[in-house]
Amino acid sequence: MSATKAQILRAIDDYREKIIDEVEKRCRNYCENLIWWAIRYRKTAFDAHDFTGNLLNSIVVCLYKNRQPLTAFFAAGKVPKAIQVKMSTDGRGRKRYYFQPDYSGENTGFRADKATDEGWGENDARIFFNSFTPKGKNLFDIVVAYPVEYAEWVEELRGTTGILNTYAEAQRVGVTLLRLPQK
Repeated sequence: MSATKAQILRAIDDYREKIIDEVEKRCRNYCENLIWWAIRYRKTAFDAHDFTGNLLNSIVVCLYKNRQPLTAFFAAGKVPKAIQVKMSTDGRGRKRYYFQPDYSGENTGFRADKATDEGWGENDARIFFNSFTPKGKNLFDIVVAYPVEYAEWVEELRGTTGILNTYAEAQRVGVTLLRLPQK
């Protein structure tokens, strides 16, 4: 290979790396914005109520590069910690939880309808980030997750997780945030 060709190939590789670094930086910024939107939409959803705080603390925005975990942005640490482990059904429908006050600051009672591991939502988020593998062969993947066992149930029954608004926000601002500057 001629020296000139080697220099051209090296210059192309250097330029490619600069572009990838810039895209990664923009993806990180985008993910950080998304976690704040996800928190906001959960907290402001009409009729949303947090009994323990585990659903809110489980929200995570993950960034993967070549299907490998790169970084994650957790709601936990940005919102107050959950006040107790996740509620769980006893299988007979008799187990009832009482809070004075609950995570939302109200005196309430609740009968859990879903079985859980009775762990912490924050731990579910960390486990999700480290164990999930995106499908496909994208250079970067961004995943928004609400990994507690009852998140889908809450969304289907009450529509208060905020995930649909978060996805809409992601689509709205994603194109702008990730666009490379034109020269």
